[in-house]
Amino acid sequence: MFKKFAVVAALCGSAFAQDAKTTIANAQKALGDLKSITYSGAAKDVSFQQCGANAAALICFGQHNPMRPINNYVRAIDITAPASRATGATNNQGGGGSTALVAGTFSQQISAAQADVSSPWNNSLELYLTPWGFLKGAADNNATASKKGGFTVLTWSPKVKAVSGKDYVINGYINNKNVVDHVETWLGDNIMGDMQIVATYSGWKDFGSVMAPAKIVQTRGGFPFFEVDVTAARGNPADLASIAVPPPPPAGKGGPAPAAAKGGPAPGAAKGGPAPLPPPMVVTNEKLGDGLYRLTTGGGSYDSVIVEFKDYIMMLEAGQSIARGEAYVAEAKKLIPNKPIRYVMVTHPHSDHTGGLPALVADGATLITQKNNEEFLKKSLNTPRTLLTDVLAKNPKPAKVETVVEKKVYSDGTRVVEMYHVPNAPHSNGLIFAYMPKEKVLFQGDFSVNPGEPANDHVKALGPVLAKLNLDYGRYINVHASAAPQSKADVDKALAMK
Repeated sequence: MFKKFAVVAALCGSAFAQDAKTTIANAQKALGDLKSITYSGAAKDVSFQQCGANAAALICFGQHNPMRPINNYVRAIDITAPASRATGATNNQGGGGSTALVAGTFSQQISAAQADVSSPWNNSLELYLTPWGFLKGAADNNATASKKGGFTVLTWSPKVKAVSGKDYVINGYINNKNVVDHVETWLGDNIMGDMQIVATYSGWKDFGSVMAPAKIVQTRGGFPFFEVDVTAARGNPADLASIAVPPPPPAGKGGPAPAAAKGGPAPGAAKGGPAPLPPPMVVTNEKLGDGLYRLTTGGGSYDSVIVEFKDYIMMLEAGQSIARGEAYVAEAKKLIPNKPIRYVMVTHPHSDHTGGLPALVADGATLITQKNNEEFLKKSLNTPRTLLTDVLAKNPKPAKVETVVEKKVYSDGTRVVEMYHVPNAPHSNGLIFAYMPKEKVLFQGDFSVNPGEPANDHVKALGPVLAKLNLDYGRYINVHASAAPQSKADVDKALAMK
């Protein structure tokens, strides 16, 4: 019986392998058996886990909303190399908290070296998510075939593995017309765990010389990330080398480094083995009152404040990185021993302000955030983390979230922390700040006040809220460590300047 089963299994495996090869060949034929392709149109993207002013809107409506328009978007894909280039024109939010629009250039470059499937997956997946790159990868990497929901699903893995040692997986869904409907893969992300990345291709049509999708939509973790409305496409263009080449930077300026795959490190980041570990963080504290401390690591720090209640500790913000979150947890427990960290306040859901949250979730803390951020944080931090080896992957716990709508007060009868929403802020629709009335301390996330400079557009959004609440605060603490202690007078002066 066993021998018979083994023979049947071998025959089935051979059939599936044959089905995969046939499916790949049929799909490549349906797409024109191309060596290269270029397509263009109107695109839009988003700085992932961010939101802010751009040419689409001057305020944030929600997570990844609005997206940033990319005009004159052009992409060239060399399937045989394989390699890819894309360029376009953008209007970006100005620096220093300004909502003024500044012209910029979108540039995404994936070299043949980066496309090597032994290289970091985040450097190459933008190529293999395309129908042409996916089929090339499937043909070269022993894809298997299965059936699911009316599609033939081709599955293969790059040679590189996740930090956990687990194989990455990429699936392409081929419809009954032998064209790619969508492609999915997963990438380990600090906040989003095993983040699913899906690229969907719809409206396939003949553009005159080649079949191409009229619409391309990519999501990450279920949230918008990138879109293209394709208006033109060419197969095997003779001028491929000159298409989508980024313009040189202005004279005397280096310009930004070209992106590898959006959301990943700069090209070459993985050369020569893993990057050296940063030195351990040296956390210092400033006592703001009885049971109230500011935690910092000096210049460039993301600061947090810890608050002692009768039975627990509350941490205000856990930003930048898991390493910082772990360091601040250790410092909090040293300063206030024998009490759990029950809460951590999230000032807003931008990636640099949520980076330490996995350490707090693993420690059992409940997140406090503005209502508009609830879906994003619950969905993201409750995703499996099989591709990662961080503290939450090793000690998985469900992320618990409490929300603030416009105001919420935490009190044990003696200690009071008030939290307030800042509506209509350009930076995020989920911004909250904390106020400790006893010590007259105000703690906030991204409303930076620079000495001698007028308030930026974000601080201008905070101004009316502070005026309406008429809070009696003296100390003004920013998550982004200021060079010197700041006060209400500094904020009022900045708001009064033109």
